[in-house]
Amino acid sequence: MAPGRSSGPSLRGALVGSAALAPEDLFAGGGEMSALMRSTDWSKTKLGPVENWPRSLKTMLGVVLGSRFPMLLWWGPELLHLYNDAYRPILRDKHPASLAAPAAQVWSEVWDVAGPMARSVQEGGPATWTEDLQLFISSGGMAEETYFTFSYSPVPGDDGAIGGLLNTVQETTVKVQSERQIRMLHDLSARAAEGKTEEEAYRVAAETLSANELDLPFVLFYLLDEKGEDAQLVAVSGWKDYQGPAKPVHLPIAQHMTAVSWPLAEVVRTPRELVVEDLAARFGPLPAGRWNARPNQAIVLPLSRAGRSTPYALLVAGVSPHRALDNRYLRFFRATAAQVMSAIATARAYEAETNRAEALAEIDRAKTTFFSNVSHEFRTPLTLLLGPLEMLLAEATLGGETRERLGQMQRNALRLLRLVNALLDFSRMEAGRHSARFVPTDLARYTADLASAFHSAFNKAGLSFAVDCRYLAAPIYVDRDMWEKIVMNLLSNALKFTFEGGVSVRLAPAEGGALLIVKDTGIGIPRGEQSKLFHRFHRVEGARSRSYEGTGIGLALVHELVALHGGTIRVASDEGKGTEFAVMLRAGRDHLPPEHVAEASDASTVPRSAAAYLDEALQWLPYESRAVASPPAKLSARVLVADDNSDLRTFLSSLLTPHYEVQAVVDGRQALAAVQARKPDLVLSDVMMPNLDGLGLVRALRENPETRTLPVILLSARAGQEASLEGLAAGADDYLAKPFTSQELLARVRTHLTMARARDELVTKLTQANEDLRAFNSSVSHDLRAPLRALDGFAGILEEDHAAELNDEARRKIRIIRDSVQRMADIVDALLALSRIGYQVVKKERFDTGALVARICTELTTSDTGADADISIGSLPQTLADQTLLRQVWVNLISNALKYSSTRVRPRVQISGFDKGEESVFCIKDNGVGFDMSNIDRLFGVFQRLHRSEEFSGTGIGLAIVKRIVEKHLGRVWAESTLNEGAAFFFSLPRQNESER
Repeated sequence: MAPGRSSGPSLRGALVGSAALAPEDLFAGGGEMSALMRSTDWSKTKLGPVENWPRSLKTMLGVVLGSRFPMLLWWGPELLHLYNDAYRPILRDKHPASLAAPAAQVWSEVWDVAGPMARSVQEGGPATWTEDLQLFISSGGMAEETYFTFSYSPVPGDDGAIGGLLNTVQETTVKVQSERQIRMLHDLSARAAEGKTEEEAYRVAAETLSANELDLPFVLFYLLDEKGEDAQLVAVSGWKDYQGPAKPVHLPIAQHMTAVSWPLAEVVRTPRELVVEDLAARFGPLPAGRWNARPNQAIVLPLSRAGRSTPYALLVAGVSPHRALDNRYLRFFRATAAQVMSAIATARAYEAETNRAEALAEIDRAKTTFFSNVSHEFRTPLTLLLGPLEMLLAEATLGGETRERLGQMQRNALRLLRLVNALLDFSRMEAGRHSARFVPTDLARYTADLASAFHSAFNKAGLSFAVDCRYLAAPIYVDRDMWEKIVMNLLSNALKFTFEGGVSVRLAPAEGGALLIVKDTGIGIPRGEQSKLFHRFHRVEGARSRSYEGTGIGLALVHELVALHGGTIRVASDEGKGTEFAVMLRAGRDHLPPEHVAEASDASTVPRSAAAYLDEALQWLPYESRAVASPPAKLSARVLVADDNSDLRTFLSSLLTPHYEVQAVVDGRQALAAVQARKPDLVLSDVMMPNLDGLGLVRALRENPETRTLPVILLSARAGQEASLEGLAAGADDYLAKPFTSQELLARVRTHLTMARARDELVTKLTQANEDLRAFNSSVSHDLRAPLRALDGFAGILEEDHAAELNDEARRKIRIIRDSVQRMADIVDALLALSRIGYQVVKKERFDTGALVARICTELTTSDTGADADISIGSLPQTLADQTLLRQVWVNLISNALKYSSTRVRPRVQISGFDKGEESVFCIKDNGVGFDMSNIDRLFGVFQRLHRSEEFSGTGIGLAIVKRIVEKHLGRVWAESTLNEGAAFFFSLPRQNESER
């Protein structure tokens, strides 16, 4: 730290009172400067011999050398240099030549600034104080940009006059440059939001960086194409007025390898930053800029996205002509590149979000236009459907069954007409073409009449229903048809999502108008979904409801209709407790468009289309499945039908009843219960159902071993390959898109029932075949082993009891016979083990793999084969498998590793395992003879051996057994090897049962 202001007299008093220093103590201390001064022949300097120095000089020099703060003592008229160790870094490469040299000579490059300040104090002026003064010091062949905070204080001589100056100094170069760079990076971060597109982001970045021309004399941004083969200049600062021969332009990146341009291709290829030297030779004289000096170095930095090494752009930045490109400067360039990448990422995200929002808006507009066009087209055929249906139903001679089916057709045609009308209403309102007619209405009476239509539906659903419409002093202007849609949609919505408790409708006077509240005790709305509730086509996925049918525009339509009345609608909901919709309408007519207001009398308030809403709502309510009246003896199979649409359940039941026994239920939950109570031969289910949908039903059936193969056909209104694949991926046997023909449905049901019967017959035959195989194995085991035991027994008798009668050749042949018998017995045992795996039931359990492997290794290393082996066992995950079968896998693989281990060095076997995704992977690695990977396809085959039996004994069946056991556990087995460098065998097992996944 620098001292404060000081005057000559105060310092003079301090020195006069000091004791004189002995010459030998003058350069005392352990610093390098003390040692240098002790070794200096001062008689050859302008200061002369030390013994002739003034006492004040010696005293002050002792103070300087003893300080750890940078200090410089200028002495005499020429201000000769004397300084301490802490001051040395300030001198750069001027040390040690600067010792005892005149100040004007040492600091010649800055003496025009420092000289007048020093002379002022030297001539008796006050001490100086300067903070963060910029000086350009000659260092390493350049005028280096530096900053100093320092003071010049007078030092009195022995005669009382000013003998010299004390310069206490602190270099602040790092502080000043860092503050400048941090400000720039902060500005770049603050302006990142200005770039709404990537192009704008580069322009903003160039503008921000241009404000720091002291660190970045110029900046160029090159944008690369997708292949990284072309570079285009997209933003620039510091080169705007440069008209040299190599002015940056849009060029193929390959051309940037020339001497007169940037080496962009090399940075793309590496990709690493690259320093470019000698710019003058490449481009000629560059602009001098604020430094009034021409940069001669630049750095090219790649700009890359997170997770990708290939750059998408390049930043070319000029290096200050007054700074060395040291680590601190390089860190600044990298921080600048990182900040630019962040700004570009922000712009890209904003642009992507904007494009996404525009795309969604365009999709919404396209949906509305499409539905508007389609709705218009639907009205003509619907008219031709409803007219004849009405005429037919008016016929008195119709039979009961015919009248029921015609009624189903009329109800669904009316529902379709209501949906078409809703879509038309929505599209008209969005286009501003609505034909609203607001008339003064007794809103309490009209609302009560509308709500009363739903009494029967709520009663049938077992819900309470309260209507409280209070008298309003003045009529409210409403479009009656629109108000009907508002009330009917809110009541339908309440019934659809309420299963216990009840629903209430309340209309009451409110400040400035009337307030309608429809409140239920239903499932409620998740907090995250409430803000999107009135968005068109939005539906809360997975919400429990009485039906999944609907367009997703009901509440959006209500919102628009309320807005047309100049009113507001709000929703309050607690998930699991219920929902409240509140509609506020204003009194009077001033808030309504005059051209749509009429003063007609309040005509009949009887609802005109409430019946359509009510009829649809009744279809959601509990449906009693009807038993089939046909005698069971005539039915070939039993079919379970699951659909939440009452008319469709009735239709499917009537279609299937002549051929099969049919049971119908309303949703997936009831279907699952029905299957558990009495298993059907086939399930025919809709996809979209409340409580448990068709896909969930299929998954539940597939997880149960008892119903895993039960045929399931899914029905859905969603057509197309994607919807079909979704159903099949869930485990369905077939997928049928609505509408479908009766003949097609019957054909598919018949086909899958036939396939199921064939599969059952095949399973029965395979079961019998397994029993036969088991019996055959038992027989072979006895019939083959008996003569082998006899052969071995008689040969043993000859070898042991008649040894004296046998010559060497006879004993050798008997030995061959016994070895061959043993080999045949091993092959028989291996074949029997291989065949048993085919019919053996896998009984999975979780067990400690490490403990099992440790026991096996202990057993094997006590034998001759593995006595000298070095076996290491790593941490092994738990195994879910049949422990008896898995023991055989481990025994075979570890035995193989020991058998084929190296004969040159000590056999080494490494056993390891780890969990990866949904499976556990195990590895047994040895340092043995290995094998050629070209033989990998033969490795796990029966009787396939890659080495001669003279080299390594064995049956050639062990690895085949391993493969069959692992695959029976739904796992995989494979191997890797290099000849004469060992082999690694791997196998994997699922971590969970199929029912757990």
